Amino acid sequence: MTAIPRAHEVLRGLLASTREHELDCDRFLELLAPWLDERVDDPALRELLEHHRQQCPECAEEVSILARALGLAPK
Repeated sequence: MTAIPRAHEVLRGLLASTREHELDCDRFLELLAPWLDERVDDPALRELLEHHRQQCPECAEEVSILARALGLAPK
């Protein structure tokens, strides 16, 4: 199997999980510290943050780095 069909499968999966309302990386990073400190009260916003973390490897890595630096349990 070549990389092209695999890339197609990945893209199809990402498109299938796309929602009408999503956070971009900039907004996610603005909210990262309050989210890790559990200061985000809005359940819908917390869910958007979690969804973005699951979809974005770069932001997931930022979560991991910051959580480790702060001595927090990983999200």
